[in-house]
Amino acid sequence: MVPSEQLSDRQPLHVAISEQLKQKIEAGEYEPGSRLPSEFDLGAIFGVSRTTVRKAITNLIQQGLVTTQQGKGIFVTEKHKISFSMSNPLMYFDAALKQQGFVGSVQSLRFQLTKASPEVARKLQLPQPLAQIYWQEKIYYANDTPIALDITYYPQAIAEPLAADLQQGFTYSTLVKGNVLLNGAKVSLESVPATYELSEYLAVPLGMPLLVFNYVAYQSDRQPVVCGKTLSRSDWTCYTAEIDVDQPDLNFLGESR
Repeated sequence: MVPSEQLSDRQPLHVAISEQLKQKIEAGEYEPGSRLPSEFDLGAIFGVSRTTVRKAITNLIQQGLVTTQQGKGIFVTEKHKISFSMSNPLMYFDAALKQQGFVGSVQSLRFQLTKASPEVARKLQLPQPLAQIYWQEKIYYANDTPIALDITYYPQAIAEPLAADLQQGFTYSTLVKGNVLLNGAKVSLESVPATYELSEYLAVPLGMPLLVFNYVAYQSDRQPVVCGKTLSRSDWTCYTAEIDVDQPDLNFLGESR
């Protein structure tokens, strides 16, 4: 470990310490499931107070790298990626978390009535381009780690009766509990680098690749009831699919050489 006098003076001490510990975890010096030195020992190693050490450990917890067990210590997370099905895109986020052993929770950042952009109006098939919609942004957590930012748009008639519940719960399950049944969806998957704002929300480095799950969900009459995108951490999440392969039309294949 590097003594405190050698830590970067261009960033707070607790950030520099958490970065050094992160590097050692990622390099395998601290293996999954192993225990880190105690707060007292880390303070002695780095020459800093226990308050500074606790701030550094909090950074690692937010990044999903360590967990704390009362009376036992600080342990490197035995992490596996949380998988979500592309074959069943209406699989509820909270249900997927629970099935894989995580406790899901939501932090609502924004829920407001606004005018629909042309793109949102088109996706929701709104009768007039400047129709009123509800715009919501919320962070999804797995245990205490922020893993995704959900940006959602609802027709006013759908969201208004469910406003309180939508600000506390996961999108799809809240709609279904409110008798808004979802029968289909159009989805796509892409990747974007984390902006400064996203890196703050999700506790990831600036520029880290994020998975972007775009969706429009429909009722049985093919009327859209919600559209949006879920930006999730690529170090915590993945999307899977089971695919039946159609036989190719040989008329469209070139001759082999």
